[in-house]
Amino acid sequence: MQVPPREGDPEITPEIVADHGLTPEEYEKVLKIMGRDPTFTELGVFSAMWSEHCGYKNSKRLLRLLPTQAPWVIQGPGENAGVIDVGDGYALAFKIESHNHPSAVEPYQGAATGVGGILRDIFTMGARPVAVLDSLRFGDLDSGRVRYLFAGVVNGVGDYGNCVGIPNVGGEVQFDRGYEGNPIVNAMCLGLMRHEELITAAATGNGAPLMAVGARTGRDGIHGATFASEELSEDSDESSRPQVQVGDPFTE
Repeated sequence: MQVPPREGDPEITPEIVADHGLTPEEYEKVLKIMGRDPTFTELGVFSAMWSEHCGYKNSKRLLRLLPTQAPWVIQGPGENAGVIDVGDGYALAFKIESHNHPSAVEPYQGAATGVGGILRDIFTMGARPVAVLDSLRFGDLDSGRVRYLFAGVVNGVGDYGNCVGIPNVGGEVQFDRGYEGNPIVNAMCLGLMRHEELITAAATGNGAPLMAVGARTGRDGIHGATFASEELSEDSDESSRPQVQVGDPFTE
């Protein structure tokens, strides 16, 4: 199967491959898999799916060291969220996700869409979100930029949860100069469900309808997964701002 090129698509050059977050070795693997040069659209798909944000290509080997099996574990790694048995036929779904890079560039929207993402992961498992938590790290509060980031992130987390009616029930924050250039913004969501309400992401069979549900696609957030996996520089603020999604809690 080939995604046909669109009129005006640029020629795939080493510079474009690098802009998509792929190394020369990874691009060689793309060529080997496809047996031809990818179209611009296909390159974008590889860029997103092979990013650290989506594919955990660097951290997966470390994540595999963590325990994931126990009698109370209903759903381990591989789905949108983990699910554990909490008794009386009920299950708890939980997910934690970092939105560090987006929050470093646009703190309010970066943190808000981090919450939006984990809310989505919880209710797509069939659970009803009931609580949000956060774990935050910033640089020295004597810095005006750090105070700007701190205020934006805290407001973004709280406002998004308020808009969808999910309380932020707890969190923790620490300040250290080691986080001066890039804050740590971890958001977590918990959801409740009955065991029989569990939904998985797998679908089988031919001819099933495919529905895309959500807000209209705009210019924001393009290459967001790739950007979230890049190393930030002093020039990242302005150049990367369009890659940060804009939250839409009321649609969600």
